[in-house]
Amino acid sequence: MFGSWRSRRKKLFIFTGLFLLVVFLGFKLYPYIFPEPNCFDQEQNGDEEDIDCGGSCAAICHDNILPLEIRFSRFIETEENLFDLMALVQNPNSDKNLEGSILDYTFSIYDKAGALVHKIPATTLMPIGQTFPIIMQNVPVNFEGSGNAVSRISLDIENFNRPWVRVDEVFKNNFFFVEDYIFEREKNNISQLNVSLKNITRATFKDVPVRVLLSDERGNVIAVNETLIKDIAPEATAELSFTWRIPLEIENPEVNIYPIVTPDTYIR
Repeated sequence: MFGSWRSRRKKLFIFTGLFLLVVFLGFKLYPYIFPEPNCFDQEQNGDEEDIDCGGSCAAICHDNILPLEIRFSRFIETEENLFDLMALVQNPNSDKNLEGSILDYTFSIYDKAGALVHKIPATTLMPIGQTFPIIMQNVPVNFEGSGNAVSRISLDIENFNRPWVRVDEVFKNNFFFVEDYIFEREKNNISQLNVSLKNITRATFKDVPVRVLLSDERGNVIAVNETLIKDIAPEATAELSFTWRIPLEIENPEVNIYPIVTPDTYIR
């Protein structure tokens, strides 16, 4: 009888130990077997509106993104078979933007025969809730066949290649003011535009692209250019200079200046 009791007690200890081990392993393995919903599990769960987007997720679902509008595109021959390309784009999204504010796009160039002669993919910074130009300068074009001149260009936007995320609506505002500009059509055999651009905020900015379009009296863009503000202090003024290698044909162009501000260029 004594041996029988020892045997039963031994079995009880083994059973209890196994039970505690199973409970312990279950506790440790439960998060892996039944993970909490998150924004990176390739499933629509939790409060998501679609797979890993919407709700409490930072990523924006594509159905909630307003499409970009291409106002127009234009090519400018600056020298023989050398071109500047530009397009004016409207981003209507004021509270969301591409991750990193980086837009993928492609310029396509067509000759007089309608043939595609050049296709150039690139990226650019995109501001939030604003109209902005995309500029590509000094593009060489070599023609083959019957179409020995450029007839048109097109811009294709790959705006879903990167995720969209929520941003503060403050970035749809204007942060800079053009205090003054002086255009000199012919100065030492070049054209030059000098611009005084004031930071009208109490924030510091860094690496801000500034793009400029010059247009004739009919609104046709005749020249484009771009420079970079490396950094600018609160309420300071940046003195910018844009030059063209040969004198432009117009004396008093309309000047439009576009500072490209994104969350990454803004320091509170």
